[in-house]
Amino acid sequence: MMATGVISRISCAILALVLTTTCVKSAWADDEPPIAPPSVQGEQLPLTDPASQAETGEIQERGILDKVRGATANTFVQAQYQAPTANLTVVANALRLAFKSVSTLVTVAPNLPVTQPVEISIGYYSPAGNERITQSYVRASGNRFLHNDKEGDGKPRNMTITVSLREAKAAGGFETFAVNWQAPLDPLYDVSIGPFSFDLISKCDAVGKSEILFAWYAPDQQYHKFRFSTRAGARTTISPFAWARQEVSWSHKVSRPTETFYDEDNVATEMLWNCLPAGCGFTVAGGPSSQHLLTGTTTLIKGNLKAMNDNCQAYYEYPMTKTLRWYPYLDSPTVREHR
Repeated sequence: MMATGVISRISCAILALVLTTTCVKSAWADDEPPIAPPSVQGEQLPLTDPASQAETGEIQERGILDKVRGATANTFVQAQYQAPTANLTVVANALRLAFKSVSTLVTVAPNLPVTQPVEISIGYYSPAGNERITQSYVRASGNRFLHNDKEGDGKPRNMTITVSLREAKAAGGFETFAVNWQAPLDPLYDVSIGPFSFDLISKCDAVGKSEILFAWYAPDQQYHKFRFSTRAGARTTISPFAWARQEVSWSHKVSRPTETFYDEDNVATEMLWNCLPAGCGFTVAGGPSSQHLLTGTTTLIKGNLKAMNDNCQAYYEYPMTKTLRWYPYLDSPTVREHR
């Protein structure tokens, strides 16, 4: 009687949430979970109201999605569910989902009034790969399902997450219940470039050192220029070329650097310095690159450059690194869901 009263109070409290998700009976057999996502369309985050009617046996509820900005994650708080048993209902309503980059975290709160074992099995399905994680509910500590999707092509993609619950029947077999989500993953990278190493191959000036004006567009498409003197066979390190950013995505407008150089003695030095990047008939390698910064892998970029206004040439190289970010602590205080 006491357990029924507790469950009733929990159900009433959860009714205050206004949320949408799709809940369906699990496709599990009595022994093994499915290896492919169910055909029922899960909920798309960011959330929109489903236009279609529920099929027989489905329960449609209302829902909300909280997008936590800055260095925090997207979090999803689901609606009230009515599962076949009190235990499954309590666990289903305690599910929480957070996601950022390729990391997803499903948590279940501790100390739920569950009277017998409940198995929680979560399937993850995306263009980058599939995986399933299964745990029994742990009343003392709750449950934490952390999953990092494979990198794939590094571009935004939807991940289908199916949460299947089951508990044993007294007469044999299982009672089952399932919740489906669609999480829009946007892989994030830490990227660093440079500095730029410039080796003059052939001298630009007949006598003495060559006066060089080096110009480039950085990944953020900002124009820069740098003056120096050098000799053939010497290396000059251009430190201002270095650039680094955290949490870069394919959805951001960032491009591979473009660079070129000029022999300053070939024209009036101050005129060339002052009029670049536009005017005076000079351009910087056609402007910013159209190639996205995240194209390719971590590498040492190298090649040859010819002066835009002379026949002298230079060899160049600079490192470019990109590291896919994972977020193992999506349930930390900085990413808690808003109530």
